[in-house]
Amino acid sequence: MQRSFLAVASLAVLLAVTAASAQTMADAKKRGALRLGYSETSAPFAFKSKNDGQPVGYSVELCKRIASAVASAGGPSKVEWVSTTPATRLEAVAKGDVDIECGTTTITMSRREKVDFSLPIFVDAATILARKSSATTIAELQGKKIAVAEGTTTLDAVEKGLAKRFVKAEVVKTKTVIEAFEMLKDGKVDAMASDRTKLVGTFLVGGGAEGLIVFSEDLSYEPYGLAVRRNDAEFRLIVDRTLASLYRSGQIEEIYGQWLAPLGKPGIPLLSMYLLNGYPE
Repeated sequence: MQRSFLAVASLAVLLAVTAASAQTMADAKKRGALRLGYSETSAPFAFKSKNDGQPVGYSVELCKRIASAVASAGGPSKVEWVSTTPATRLEAVAKGDVDIECGTTTITMSRREKVDFSLPIFVDAATILARKSSATTIAELQGKKIAVAEGTTTLDAVEKGLAKRFVKAEVVKTKTVIEAFEMLKDGKVDAMASDRTKLVGTFLVGGGAEGLIVFSEDLSYEPYGLAVRRNDAEFRLIVDRTLASLYRSGQIEEIYGQWLAPLGKPGIPLLSMYLLNGYPE
């Protein structure tokens, strides 16, 4: 009796997982489009083009390549882009409102309780952007105000980083990174925190950051991945196979050059990530 019960229970679990594993592709086919979530303000990874308002960037380009692979695998050829924020992006994936989230989402174990992730697509670190007149090191932020977008791993990194250095500063939570930057420009805070590449790519290179400086100190390790629905092995395989092929073939160099070249050549950590994740077919 006990063996029969265990066999039935195991079969039920297997059927449930099997059903879930085809859900993303089935939903995309039913609606006639693959839904891709993206940030409108996370240059150079994901943002709205000033020319035509279309989504562009490093992460967006990776998702476009994946969308082509999905179409080749029998999925829809149409793509719908859905704007997300740090506070809404993971919930949108978990609920099936978007099929992939294409931005600057850090892979963490706690986030994997809600969503799954692709192979890593980038490695970065959180740091500080501040007015030179206010501070040039984290220690000099004593008694200052730091704006950080809620729903990001940066928030936790800043709080832990300040505590580790015995720096007491006021952390001001914002809805988006852009809002944090506007508060910094308006003098409402002394500094803001985000991932280094985003700070340089969006603000320093993008303009409007006169008198501001990005600290040399890192607060965290941020491995980016594309968020997908949990328990969907079939769909994730398409995503990972596309990324591994880009890394293995060297095509990722072209994509990096198009969007990230102004920030300098890829460092050893990023090159190692490409190499280690370029799995053979």
